[in-house]
Amino acid sequence: MITPVRIRVRNIRSVADGEITLTPTGITALHGPVGSGKSTFLDALVWTLYGEVPGGLRQAEMRRTGADGHPCEAEVEFLHNGQTYTAQRGLKQRSTRGGVREEAYARWWTNGASGAGQAERQISPTKLTHKITELTGLSGRAYTGAFFIAQGELTGLAEGTPAQVQQLFEEQTGLGPLTKAVDQASTRARRAEELAAAMPGSREDTDQAREALDNAQQHAADLHDAQQETAATAAEAAARLSLAEQQVEAAQELRRAAEQARVDHARAEERARASQQRVDTLTAQVAAAGAEDTDADALTHRLQALRAAVSATEHAINQADDARRRSADADARARTAQDQAEALTDPELEGRIAQAQAESTAYEQQRGALKGEYTRLTRAITTLQTVGATACCPTCTQPVHDLETLITDLSAQIERCIVDGRTAKAKAEAITQLHASLLAGRERQAQTSARAAAARDEAAAAQQTATEANRTAAEHIETITGLLPAASPVADPDNTDSILKYAHHNIDRLARQVADAQHAQDLRAQLDAARAQFESTHDDLARIAANQVAVSDAELASAVSTLGTIRTEHTARAAAAHEADTRFQVAAERAALLAEAHDTAQSRMRAKADQLHQAHIIHQAAALLAALRRTLLAEYTAAVSQAATDVLTQITDRHIQFEIDESFVPRVHTAEGTVRPTRVLSGGEKATAALAFRLGITAQITGGNATGMIVADEITAAHDADTRQAVLTCLAELGWPALVVSHGEEITETAQQVISVRQPDETTGTVIVQAA
Repeated sequence: MITPVRIRVRNIRSVADGEITLTPTGITALHGPVGSGKSTFLDALVWTLYGEVPGGLRQAEMRRTGADGHPCEAEVEFLHNGQTYTAQRGLKQRSTRGGVREEAYARWWTNGASGAGQAERQISPTKLTHKITELTGLSGRAYTGAFFIAQGELTGLAEGTPAQVQQLFEEQTGLGPLTKAVDQASTRARRAEELAAAMPGSREDTDQAREALDNAQQHAADLHDAQQETAATAAEAAARLSLAEQQVEAAQELRRAAEQARVDHARAEERARASQQRVDTLTAQVAAAGAEDTDADALTHRLQALRAAVSATEHAINQADDARRRSADADARARTAQDQAEALTDPELEGRIAQAQAESTAYEQQRGALKGEYTRLTRAITTLQTVGATACCPTCTQPVHDLETLITDLSAQIERCIVDGRTAKAKAEAITQLHASLLAGRERQAQTSARAAAARDEAAAAQQTATEANRTAAEHIETITGLLPAASPVADPDNTDSILKYAHHNIDRLARQVADAQHAQDLRAQLDAARAQFESTHDDLARIAANQVAVSDAELASAVSTLGTIRTEHTARAAAAHEADTRFQVAAERAALLAEAHDTAQSRMRAKADQLHQAHIIHQAAALLAALRRTLLAEYTAAVSQAATDVLTQITDRHIQFEIDESFVPRVHTAEGTVRPTRVLSGGEKATAALAFRLGITAQITGGNATGMIVADEITAAHDADTRQAVLTCLAELGWPALVVSHGEEITETAQQVISVRQPDETTGTVIVQAA
């Protein structure tokens, strides 16, 4: 088990900042008046290890009042299996829209036996609890039950009624939830039986509902057969009615068709006459239009070719004119740039640039020399001033007899260096400006020459473009000449403008010829269509004459009379079928209602059976839980009795055995052979037996491994002085490590280490005033 050796508390309950160090052997006493905050260290121990807040408080209520914005944390250092571990758990405040929220955090590190352990690392609070549980093998509830002795607990174990002793025993050993589960299971089983008895439903109700359902279904089946028979008769009558209606409709349709045929024949004759007139008219128009042999497509192709050639020629001529203009402009710009370049030409420019560069270099070297001389003279003056009367000349190294005169002379030389340096700097800057100006002039001259060359290249390119455009125009002129009539009345066959003018004239003439040819083609197409329509109209006349069928009035009247008779029969049979269907629907609905009633009765019966089965299962579960509780209780009481006996015999030889069974009456066996309940013992004996009982419970929870630290909170507060001393003496004689919280002075006489605290105030909180 774990043995705490240090507890650090910051801003928890009444403690602002406190740390206690515990001895790993013997008793450590935490002493102070009531309300001084001693129990805060115990609560911090449990909270740090397991995250549990004693007293039913919320975790956020651990923060000390007035400590908002400050750390709220506890840190526990403990021993386990030869290693030292440190656990820390705390709260930090985070602002949210709803206010301030407390968020938990945790840290964990292992120091190890040699001190070279694992470094501190941040982990989640849940992971910290999991690590502690893995180390101890106990949950938080089991840990406090094993090692924490609360105020008044020993008194309750020694003097309490069996019910009170049972409650304390089950709380510490973990049997309480099992006992509660047994009681709850018994109550649930009883309630389940009562609910099953109150539920409706039985086998008799289900059988009666089944019989009524069978009768209704048979009646509905009989009505369904009758409905099917009447429906078939009605369907047969409907078929005959449909046939008669079709016959009457066919006769009437033939009658209407004959009438329509006569009308269509008259209309077709009228269309035939109109078509004949249309053919005659178009024949005359075609004869008048003439040009039967003119090919409109060929004329159109020739017109398009001539237009394209004229357009290309005019475009080439425009390109040539534009190129000639650009060539003349480029020639002019080339001449201007050449004149400017010649004006900027300076045969001595390169020599002047080289001379300026050399002078600039000479002045810069002079400035460097003056700077070196200035530095040398300055250092010489500094050295002379430092050495004083024992100075030597910096040049000849002879002793100086008149130091002041020498320094004055050196200072004058420094002033001349400064003046000469400024003069050299000004001349260097002037030469630099001159050099830059000469370089700029050379650059301007080069740029002007480049512009002249570029203008000449542009003029040559434009002249080449003009030549190409003239050649293209000549080629297109030849194409135009080939498209014009053989005997073309051109005013000047060698003049391009004259050829183009005559070409435009031919374009207009060809356009008119194309329009006339297309009009003639349209007339011929309309004539062909009119002739085809005339032939179609004559075909319609022949078809109408062949399809005319006459129906007499007597045949139509007979068909109508037969239809009326069949319709009357169909109406009667349809009514009979509807009535049969209605009777069947009513019977079917009644059968559906009875089926629903049967299902309801069956569901009730099943629900009642299920409830009874559930009550039986709960009864069995309660019995099993009760048997398990009796078995565990027997094992626990035997183990606790044996462990408590071992503790008791270590303390005293007057009692040789401690005993507790399922009656929950703790007893001791004396050396004289008597058995006495603990509640009738003397104060000291009662306290000793109660402590043995409590430590026996600890041994049972830990499986006999009770090497951890016992934490006792005011366990002697309810006793007299003799009994308090007996409890503390008993605890000391056991030799187990213990942390005892007390406000009595007797603890200071028994403990190996005493930590005293004083009453807290609002500013400083609980303060540790003595640790000895």
